This record gives sequence, C-alpha cells and structure tokens, in this order.
Amino acid sequence: MARLFICLAAVCLVAGCASIRTLPQYNRAEISWVNIEGGPFIMGDTFTRLNEDALPVHRVDVKSFKMSRFETSFEQYDDYARRMEIPRPMPDDSNRGRRAVSDISWDEAVAFCESVGGRLPSETEWEYAAADGAAKQLYAGTSDSLSVDLFASYRENSRGEAYPVGNKAPNEFGLYDMSGNVAEWIGEYYQSYPENAVDAVIADTTLFDLRIIRGGSVWAGQPITRTYWRTGTLKEVRTPSVGFRCARD
Repeated sequence: MARLFICLAAVCLVAGCASIRTLPQYNRAEISWVNIEGGPFIMGDTFTRLNEDALPVHRVDVKSFKMSRFETSFEQYDDYARRMEIPRPMPDDSNRGRRAVSDISWDEAVAFCESVGGRLPSETEWEYAAADGAAKQLYAGTSDSLSVDLFASYRENSRGEAYPVGNKAPNEFGLYDMSGNVAEWIGEYYQSYPENAVDAVIADTTLFDLRIIRGGSVWAGQPITRTYWRTGTLKEVRTPSVGFRCARD
C-alpha cells in the first residue's frame, strides 16, 4: 500500500492532482469492470503522422462499453483452466499468481472472455480506452515521455518477464497496463484504416488469418507502447509477450 501512495504522489508531481484517491484494488476472484463513456474520437497516429500502419487518422464514434480494469492474470486463467479441464499456459513456470497471463492464443482469449460474460475489445474501443478518449494521450496515462515510467513497463525499464497486473499507475479511465507489461489481443481481424471515410479494407484472412495486438510489452521498446501503435499477428501465436483483457457491452 505504501508503494501505491508513493507512486500516486509521483504522478501528482508530474501531472498535477487536486488530491490522492484510493484506487480500486485487484481481486483475483472476479473481473473488475470499468465503465467507459463513449464519444467522438480521432483514431490513429495524430502525433507524428509517420506510422503508416496507423494512418490515415480518422474520426470514429465510440459507444459506451466496459473494460477490464486489469490484464487477465495467471491465477484468474489458471482457475478457469482448472474448471474447464484444459491445460494451463506455461505450466512449468512457477512465477504465476497476479502476474499477467501470457502464452495464450487468440481463440483461447476469446473463450476466457466469453466465460466471464465478455469479449475481446474492438480495436477502436482499445485505443479509445488507452488514450483517455478524446484527450488522445500518447501513452496510456500521459503524453509526456519523461513520465512514461510511472504508467508503463517496457523493454528499457523492465526485466524480461511480465509483472503482476496493476504494478504501475492507471490512466485517467482507471485502467492499468494499457501501455506495456504484455501486449493485448484485439477481437478483430487485422485491417487497413479507411481512406476518405470509406469502409476499411479487410485483410485477406484466407491467406494470413491475422489478428491485432496492442499496447506493447516488456520485450518491446518504448515507442511500441504508444496508444496508436498496432501490430498484426497470426491468431495461433502463443508467446510470453502477449496476453489479453476483456471488454463487454
């Protein structure tokens, strides 16, 4: 608890706060849902306009939804795996507990979220929630590169292993680890952004079967933790760098 208040005090010194709030704590027994009020949002790389994968920038209207406050942890997934009588991910890894679960395929993440009455977030929902909606933050929690370490775990400030969920300060929506720790599966196919407000072009999934991961991880450099950064990967991929969180309507 002392560490939490020290961290929050540091955030206030950097960003400015009227008072220090007591933040909701991780509960291994349930998913802590955060209400995200929707609204208009400019999606994509509005900061450098150099990341071609996140261009062109375009307006979207986001409906209100709920998102998990924390990334799914090993103990949450292990409990689910035991109930479903399916293998645990990384069974030989003894460092589990509150650490963010990883080595999970897209289909496995989908199944877990369905089991708690949710789903994987859409790409629009994820970016909107990470960037504090219309405030459009560069990282989840800040646009100041000098204060990123308060909010994100990435290669340059981490060991080569995911951390317990909620290890850093939350963003303005009260969401933890949207930048860094483990990258997160998105519920959609990989697709190009729309040109001139026409419909997006869906990738040829019969050839690539691509999905999207967002947020970066402790194995990725700081730029990849930016809220607009997106990566396409095969849905069958299992890696220690990729986990997930759930959303619901």
